[in-house]
Amino acid sequence: MVKAVYYRGLRMKHYDLKRALLIFSLFCIIFFVVLFWQQNSSVDEVAQLFPVYKKVPLIRKERKLSYQPQWHWHCNGKHCERQRITAGVPAVSLWTCSMSCGSTQLWPQPSGPVTLGSRTATFNHEQMVFKSEARDPAGTLIRHAVEIFKNKVLDYVQDVNYTAHETDVGKILVHLHVRLPDVAKLRLDTDESYHLTVKSKTKEIYVNITANTFFGVRHGLETLSQLIWWDEYSKNGMLRMIKNASVKDYPAFPYRGLMLDTARNYMSVDTLKRVLVGMSANKLNIFHWHISDSQSFPLILPRLPKFAKVGSYSPDMTYSPEDVKDLVLFALVRGIRIVIEIDTPAHAGSGWTWGPDENMGELAVCVNKQPWMLYCGEPPCGQVNPDNPKVYEVLETLYKDVLDMTKEDELFHIGGDEVNLECWQDSLSVATQKKYGDFHDLWGDFTLKALDSLKKANGGKVIPYVLVWSSNLTKRPYVSKYFNKSNIVVQSWGSSQWPDTIDLIQDGYKVIISHVDAWYLDCGFGRWRETGDAACDPYRTWQTVYNHRPWIQQGINKKQVMGGEICLWSEQVDETSVDARLWPRGAAFAERMWSDPALDMNTFSITEDVYLRLNSQRDRLVAKGLRPEAMWPQWCLQNPGMCL
Repeated sequence: MVKAVYYRGLRMKHYDLKRALLIFSLFCIIFFVVLFWQQNSSVDEVAQLFPVYKKVPLIRKERKLSYQPQWHWHCNGKHCERQRITAGVPAVSLWTCSMSCGSTQLWPQPSGPVTLGSRTATFNHEQMVFKSEARDPAGTLIRHAVEIFKNKVLDYVQDVNYTAHETDVGKILVHLHVRLPDVAKLRLDTDESYHLTVKSKTKEIYVNITANTFFGVRHGLETLSQLIWWDEYSKNGMLRMIKNASVKDYPAFPYRGLMLDTARNYMSVDTLKRVLVGMSANKLNIFHWHISDSQSFPLILPRLPKFAKVGSYSPDMTYSPEDVKDLVLFALVRGIRIVIEIDTPAHAGSGWTWGPDENMGELAVCVNKQPWMLYCGEPPCGQVNPDNPKVYEVLETLYKDVLDMTKEDELFHIGGDEVNLECWQDSLSVATQKKYGDFHDLWGDFTLKALDSLKKANGGKVIPYVLVWSSNLTKRPYVSKYFNKSNIVVQSWGSSQWPDTIDLIQDGYKVIISHVDAWYLDCGFGRWRETGDAACDPYRTWQTVYNHRPWIQQGINKKQVMGGEICLWSEQVDETSVDARLWPRGAAFAERMWSDPALDMNTFSITEDVYLRLNSQRDRLVAKGLRPEAMWPQWCLQNPGMCL
């Protein structure tokens, strides 16, 4: 009996020891998991953005040929000629002929040397193996970029059962090399270059993408996706790719932007993601989000929620901080950063009317004032009240919220265009009117105070590049008085025939070019109201966009041109039409920004190669789910060289 009790006691002590060790082990596991999470929180935030890759979405992509094709294409010199299919002659699809005959079909055209072989091979996506030794944070970004790449390839697939067919290769090994894995944030001096090679050996294909940063690797994957296509003539449909290639590539400009206005007409987060997908396909890297205007203020600011409460069209037409952060991460892994613009002092009506209710005084003047054409460019009117000292406290808080949401601390856009001086003259105090004989000086003082608010919001540090729209204040003699050329960048939006851009460059300022006569994509759709100037005509064709090269045509010092930006204001566009307004014209702009190809300066004629490559890029955008504008009749695509 004593022995039994003794052994039972030993078993209990043994059990207690095991339990203690188990608890201790669990504690250690939890401790190291928490420690790892803390060290990689920013990476995990990126990691949570995308779901695990699945093959299920392929079902909705299925588009099997339900007919016997009648045409195939034969390479004759540098052209693919359409011929009727005849028995005993292997049929070649238009895509397969185009990819191996003449033009490279790459968009944007690479800046460095390109060598593409003519031999191709069929494969299926399951045969692609990706390897990268890059440590975090680049390692995590690369993993998500690979998943995005896989889905791009799957976008081409039109038969979910195609993997059952025999292929020309057994494996495709894609090796991704990053020399600087700690670079996880896109900046103006970030190296976006890459070197892509594709080599074949017996039944295997070896792909190498080497770059200094993740962003170069991402661009290399984008180019690799363009060396792959769906060949509907191979065994009822197969993926096919170039077997041998070498591409060295880098951008001509560090700032390659697209501006979208979501204040006149609200656009959903899903629509904005579609815009970002199109941008990444064309290697554009700045999404300039004009998020507020006199018509609406849809951004929910955590510290200033009244802006969206009184300024949005409705509660479901707003952007939450979580929406912004989601878009920032969505953009990051696609090589894009987001710059939010809350325009002041003009374009500030809806959203700025809550001041009296919070004992802050009038934050804006001329709101909804009539007749509107005396006080603003388009209805409704509204300008920030420079007389109210509370305005600058509000701006500091507003800027801090934007900085917190976007984490963008190198570029910041404060707006600053189209100030109506008559509005201020009719609304401000007598003392202010006596103080300022020239209200441009009032405008300048407001700008200096707004810049000081931005500095305070950024923890006392000056933002390296503060962007402003060109205006009367950026002209002589005011520009040198109110804008420090060391960190102010002027977005020159006036006509290319105006002297603004040249004057700014001669005065030593850096510029971003957005000339209205070439790169405003909202022009040419007629008037949207009966009074006032309500339209900018004519329509800017993709050829006009592509041919605009002011640093050559006007002898501008290219070193002071930070880049360019196409602009789409939304008076006459919403999420149902935004795709067609942006693409393929945005793609034409992207090639001008990426590789800046030479032009015939006498005729400004565009070569057939550009037409064919741009049409191929348009087809890729369609495969991604976008709805770009048509370029020409289908007959011209099927008969290369016969429409030009």
